[in-house]
Amino acid sequence: MDSRLITQYSDVLRLKKGTWKGRAREQALNWLSLIADERYLSKPRIQFLYIHHLFTDEEQKLEALLQQLSKGHTFISYSQAVDKILSGTIDKPYIVFSSDDGFKNNLKAAELLNRYDAKACFFINPGIIGETDFNRIEKYCTETLRFPPVGFLNWKDVAQLQKWGHEIGSHTMMHMNIAEAGVQEINDDLGQTIDVLNEKCGVAKHFAFPYGRFAHFSSIGRKAVFEAGFTSCATAERGCHINPEASLSNTELCIRRDHTVLGWDIRHIMYFLVNNAKKASINNNLYPADIK
Repeated sequence: MDSRLITQYSDVLRLKKGTWKGRAREQALNWLSLIADERYLSKPRIQFLYIHHLFTDEEQKLEALLQQLSKGHTFISYSQAVDKILSGTIDKPYIVFSSDDGFKNNLKAAELLNRYDAKACFFINPGIIGETDFNRIEKYCTETLRFPPVGFLNWKDVAQLQKWGHEIGSHTMMHMNIAEAGVQEINDDLGQTIDVLNEKCGVAKHFAFPYGRFAHFSSIGRKAVFEAGFTSCATAERGCHINPEASLSNTELCIRRDHTVLGWDIRHIMYFLVNNAKKASINNNLYPADIK
């Protein structure tokens, strides 16, 4: 591997440099985690967690998190989770894992998940899979991902993830900001992406739009996702899912996922899960009005 590629989360922090806002956030979470009532975690719900990376200095944190979550939750696959929400059969606390962007270190994440019989959906950008040219990687990471240069999976790695029982989903060809794209550009991209993934992976049922906040999506994009042939669409908006009161179609379901950085204090990660469970609402299953 190119020695110029980032392999430690500590290097990411060093390059990004801390800010007073970051320090204030950490102090606030330290306090909030102390008063979080973990009894809410016993509430029947589906909680989607997603990562981007598992650097070598984050591996122990993932294992510790898996150990903690396994005590009160059942791990299920992404497809099982979608089916449970749509069928209204959420009968206990469930955790679902996914990952965005297709970093090479996701292979180690998959290995650790396997130890706990947890399966994830890896949302990848086919246009960057297998890229090894450092200059192209650096440009893509800096300009598109706003992240230091890191290695990416190749198609052999993707096949290995599937062999281990994980799912592969779409994140657009090259991490498109759908809110800034035109109708034809979105349709062309999603059509190409699902064709490539179906050819390389056999099937690609799930989609997660890049950047993940509602401001990065649109009603046009939502329509294009399902017309392209995907069966689910995910955000990076925090929240969890409980049984809907009425029947829900897959095109109505708006999947919420919690961004999880394994370099964070585990108490902070657990705080977000407690807060989600406490605020669980059937409205989390639906898109906001401007994306319907």
